Amino acid sequence: MELRRLPIIKLWDRIVVPIQGEITDELAELLCNEVLKVIHESGARGLVLDLTGVWIMDSHLCSVISNLAAAARLMGTPTIICGLSPEIAMTLQTMGVELQSVRTALSLEQALGMLGLEVRRAEEDEETSEPDDGAGRSSARGAASPGAPVPFAEMFGGERSRKRGSSSEA
Repeated sequence: MELRRLPIIKLWDRIVVPIQGEITDELAELLCNEVLKVIHESGARGLVLDLTGVWIMDSHLCSVISNLAAAARLMGTPTIICGLSPEIAMTLQTMGVELQSVRTALSLEQALGMLGLEVRRAEEDEETSEPDDGAGRSSARGAASPGAPVPFAEMFGGERSRKRGSSSEA
């Protein structure tokens, strides 16, 4: 199925959908339905539509994105669109598209930050973290309050990836 090339990624209680390549009308409708289904099943607290890889923005895709954002908002999930190229931004403006229920961000990192996920480099964590507890963890990591931003770097960086890198170099 063609929908597989457009992943719906769950990051904790947020959803990221990187939209890339040429999107047919049929694929756009499938994607919209699937994203709304995932929102309903997961109770997502935010949706990011990353348009970095979009080549062509036609009126139908504009409509689908606008309707998806409006439907997500009705389900209690705010939407942020990121990665708009200058050409796509001008196309949206020329078409008179008003995405009133949508916030925008320049990058995925900025969009995740707007949804309360703290994105930072693992190297920055090393400089500011507290001493190790002996198990490769900083004693401050488990101390975050439930509503605090989640350090995104811990998922993709930190101690484990460095250990893997150092063992493969040896």
